[in-house]
Amino acid sequence: MNTIAYAAGEPFGPHAPLMKDGISLTMSFAAQWMAAVAGLGLAMTGVAARAADFDLTPAETQRVEKDEVVIRAALDASARRGTVRAAMLVDAPPAVVFESMTRCVDAVRYVPHLRLCRIRERAPDASWALVEQEIDFGWYAPRLRYVFRADFITDRSITFHQTSGDFKANEGIWEFEPAGDGTRTLVRYRVYIDPPGYVPNWLARSTFKRELPQMLADLRRFCEAEQALRAQANTKP
Repeated sequence: MNTIAYAAGEPFGPHAPLMKDGISLTMSFAAQWMAAVAGLGLAMTGVAARAADFDLTPAETQRVEKDEVVIRAALDASARRGTVRAAMLVDAPPAVVFESMTRCVDAVRYVPHLRLCRIRERAPDASWALVEQEIDFGWYAPRLRYVFRADFITDRSITFHQTSGDFKANEGIWEFEPAGDGTRTLVRYRVYIDPPGYVPNWLARSTFKRELPQMLADLRRFCEAEQALRAQANTKP
């Protein structure tokens, strides 16, 4: 496997130019505990309650329409492993959300404890990438290192699974669906996580209960700020 090196600010998804042997090959647009993550499904006319594998209750649908983050978890008795699903609306079109989520330099701005994100390998057609990441929880747990494969459908989804590293399991999907007149995005997420045995139970529970909601909220703020900057640039004379 040949490793392809990227500058920190370069995207790892289909929007990225491929650099190899000093030659830039421009590709056409073709995607951690919660860093490597996600997806659920909702069809929208407003926000519908039906999803690919996640049926929102009427109350949950109303919460999504009020810009709340809806999270539903199915965890084991220790609440340290299991499947988590989430949904939220973002005031930015799918292309902006997708592009923001496929740049390593952006990931470190909204993923808690993420210290490293770099590309190991990319498909010639940019349909997938192997991404290396590292999470640092500080003094109370060793660093987590892992490599995941991300498969991309441009502006629609990022499917991922760990190929090597510290997690016992880490796999899921992000899905991006136009909402309203296409200026908003319904972000759908699913992840199955089984952390290493040395991660304390209290830390695993904290990740599901506090850090996942925070990451999703920070992701939304980041994407909306990016969209605002683009809109401002487009209105300048």
